[in-house]
Amino acid sequence: MKKEPKASSMEKARLEKAEELQRQALGVIEEIGLLTKWEQVGKPILVGSVRFGLMTTPNIDLEIYAERSDIKAGFEVIQKFALLPGVKKVRYSNELKTIHEGLYWRIDYVDEKSVAWSIDNWMLSHYHPHAGVADKFARAMERALTLETRHHILEIKANIPPELEVRRRDVYKAVLRDGIETSYEFQQWIKENPSVEIEHWRP
Repeated sequence: MKKEPKASSMEKARLEKAEELQRQALGVIEEIGLLTKWEQVGKPILVGSVRFGLMTTPNIDLEIYAERSDIKAGFEVIQKFALLPGVKKVRYSNELKTIHEGLYWRIDYVDEKSVAWSIDNWMLSHYHPHAGVADKFARAMERALTLETRHHILEIKANIPPELEVRRRDVYKAVLRDGIETSYEFQQWIKENPSVEIEHWRP
């Protein structure tokens, strides 16, 4: 069995921050009733870094699967969030006729510790061509991640230059598929592996 290398103090600090952000995110989810409110119109599924513990920013990603992407039903749920004291802004986008084929709401929420959270909500039909893909990806990530690859991913995510637009899934692919270990290596890798609109890779 391969022995995990000893983590440096900086690696430990990044991992502890990611774990703390995940704990806070789960607290926010419970505090505002994120899942229970959306359960009234469909099946909400946590996806993204909050799901597999690689958070670097206070962001929560949610997909809601319903019989159909219903604007009225979605706004009935969003209204309940909008009434919460900590919710500062709600944004909506109809993406039904785009490649995403869904409805999107972003909730900007400030918790009791004054942490500003962005919560991305996608309402998708059960018949969406990519229904369940994000959940399957999250399950695969949970199985594939090791302590070592977590360190590599968090180091890369923490050092992505602001001017470089990178999908986080590209970071995961670089590390887990191609063995990239540092932010410098990743910046070289992304030049040869540009992001695609719909990414089908999973570990």
